[in-house]
Amino acid sequence: MRRTLLIITSVALVMFGAAPARASSVKIECDASHAAPDDPIVFPGRPGASHLHEFFGNTSTSASSTYASMLGKPTTCPLAGDTAAYWMPALLNSAGQRIPARRMTVYYRDRPIESRTVTPFPPDFRMVAGAPTAGVWGFNCDGTALIRSALIDCSKQTPGHTFVRATVIFPNCGKRDALGNIVTDSPDHRSHVAYPISAGAGCPAAFPIQLPHVKVNVRFDVSNCISAGCRLSSDMMSPCTGNGCSLHSDFWNTWNQAALINMVDTKLN
Repeated sequence: MRRTLLIITSVALVMFGAAPARASSVKIECDASHAAPDDPIVFPGRPGASHLHEFFGNTSTSASSTYASMLGKPTTCPLAGDTAAYWMPALLNSAGQRIPARRMTVYYRDRPIESRTVTPFPPDFRMVAGAPTAGVWGFNCDGTALIRSALIDCSKQTPGHTFVRATVIFPNCGKRDALGNIVTDSPDHRSHVAYPISAGAGCPAAFPIQLPHVKVNVRFDVSNCISAGCRLSSDMMSPCTGNGCSLHSDFWNTWNQAALINMVDTKLN
């Protein structure tokens, strides 16, 4: 079932341990679309080359997708024009069986400095975020503190908070190339963007462009990951150790660009 769009403005938000600040936010709840061992950012044109991913938003996303092929396709997100693609490693139980994702909640925010203009992502902008970067990913029970292990029990939480949730915060400080264009990708899909220095200090000097601040929460159809023995499909492909140690997420700007610009200008600026 498609979820209702909720737009929040002038809400108190906290990032990186800073004091609360007034900020604007757009919240979009996108149902799960499909699961596949594809990654059109890391392994473009190579079906089955990736670990298993859960895809949200654009329903056409596959290893063979191109920017042009994604435009105008159906989406599981209710906000008109949001045909972007979002994905995250699949969650597995101890037997290696996939635990379905219920939905992804995507937040677009005007951080780190609300008085500074937010620049929309350019067309075909791509990025990957999460592990091993510290402090920007983890698991919780819909509102409890993030921990770095997927072995979490939410079954005894209050109603509405009993599903295990994975969170990834994306960097939102961009840079321009020699021609003045915002850099849309890099070989590792991470180094063309940076995290803010702090909520008050803004972006690093080398990454002065304040892009929309994206945070994603994925709720999985499981309450007790300790008894289920949860791990991520990407854990066995990562040098880290521990269940859920490789949590990350991918974002590909295949929005209707006019709709994205309008959302940023009217809701974040």
